Amino acid sequence: MTAADASPAPAGGRATWLGLGLSAVLLLCSFPPLGHPFVAFFALIPAALAAAEAPDFRLWRRAAFVTSWALWVALLVWLRHVYPPLGWLGLVGLTAYCALYPWLWCLGLRWILPAVGEAGLPARLLAMLGLAGAWGLLEWARTTFLTGFGWLPLAASQQGNPVMLTLCAWVGPTGLSMGLVLINLGLASWIIRLRRFRRADAALTPLGPMDWTKRLTPELYLGLGVIAAGFALTLTEAARRAPGTTVRIAAVRTHFDPTEKWHLDKFKQHATTLTEAARATLADKPDVILWPEAALPALLDDPLYQAMLRQVAPGTPLLIGAVERRAGGYANSVAVVTAEGAQKPTYAKRHLVPFGEYVPGADWLPLRKVVPIAEDCVAGQAPTLLPLTTRGGFTFLAGPLVCYEDVFPALAREHALAGADLLAVVTNDGWYGHEAADAQHTAHSVLLAVATGLPVARSGNDGWSGVITPRGLMLPTGDGYPAVQLAEIRSPRGAPTFWVRHGDWVVGLGGLAFAATYVWRRRRTGR
Repeated sequence: MTAADASPAPAGGRATWLGLGLSAVLLLCSFPPLGHPFVAFFALIPAALAAAEAPDFRLWRRAAFVTSWALWVALLVWLRHVYPPLGWLGLVGLTAYCALYPWLWCLGLRWILPAVGEAGLPARLLAMLGLAGAWGLLEWARTTFLTGFGWLPLAASQQGNPVMLTLCAWVGPTGLSMGLVLINLGLASWIIRLRRFRRADAALTPLGPMDWTKRLTPELYLGLGVIAAGFALTLTEAARRAPGTTVRIAAVRTHFDPTEKWHLDKFKQHATTLTEAARATLADKPDVILWPEAALPALLDDPLYQAMLRQVAPGTPLLIGAVERRAGGYANSVAVVTAEGAQKPTYAKRHLVPFGEYVPGADWLPLRKVVPIAEDCVAGQAPTLLPLTTRGGFTFLAGPLVCYEDVFPALAREHALAGADLLAVVTNDGWYGHEAADAQHTAHSVLLAVATGLPVARSGNDGWSGVITPRGLMLPTGDGYPAVQLAEIRSPRGAPTFWVRHGDWVVGLGGLAFAATYVWRRRRTGR
């Protein structure tokens, strides 16, 4: 038996901790606001190199969970600002839950990768696709199970990289995450191959000269093919994108303390701030003025409140976050307000935040004694579109998303399938302090713009506000009064993107690839 055929000797504990720990640090440095998109191309390589050395499984299992948990604590440390000290409990519990998903993937990596070096080419390529599919399945599961928490898929690291973002229009955000995993595994396979040849040379085994044909591997080509597809699709989309109708949007950003925002004695002050911000844009003749989530603590059907709203910017419709009375309680809604008052229909938030807008299990557990929510919100049931008309008489449809609804791509896809021309995100990120949460949250809106092929208008209290183009370009309003940004709406409406038409088809293919990889690995173990 040659050195190339022998299984690698078990790696030491230091190499295991170093590989997993370095991957955790690189993943942290992939996401906004600290990171750079290209770091995600090699963030998983240290973990893959460590797994290929077949470390002790119990050690690997322990190190993988500790490093995964530490990564999520670093990513979500801003949670401590929410309802202190309850936010600290959320930080511990939620990060431990999120750590389960990369931990499970690392277990699969340790089980599969050491066996790949001895396998033939078809099995090696299948293993790469299977591991990428496993990552996609786990991201999908995290977005779905227990009401879902789809925060920061690996694809969110690509904010600012329009070439890779283009893939979202075809495979969706989860598919882009899978592509990034393929890039990492392709590069890792190349490094592992080089390392095997060096070891063979040192042992004087007959592997032959290490020429350029043996330095490169098909797994590497598979990973580089993802990047090539991004370039090809970027050129194709740029060449065939038809011009559209320009809509002028003023997205207001406020800086209200999230707790004081609900104090009635602050109502007049906050109303004055929002009114002045809206009127400051009128010289630029906006077609619509966008206000943040639950802009003011007043019921939408209050006659005095509607009278005030009608006077804010006569002749320019407001698209505002509002609190609306609905059957059984109150809804976190979005409404259009014109000179005639609040228009119908309105949109009610469909995906509510557990322990933020409702208390799960409050009917049989005394949780309301510790969670400051006296009454649950009422969830909306449909992807309601809101019609808006420009100064030139062009009518278009806005698909609203409230707060972290933009973390769930399926909601945006439903709006696009219903015929939305634009996505409107209203949010309140003031709960999370002035740290990484705002930039992380905004990255999800960027993914939705590219995946749906629709511009996104976004307004936040202490959250990034502006327009995001269908290529993922952010047009900011700045920190003060908003400047009017241009959103180009296709007219007549073009065909939806491939992802909008077919959904997360690539996740299903990834699941099949992982199932086939699992069967191959089990049979290899038995043999």
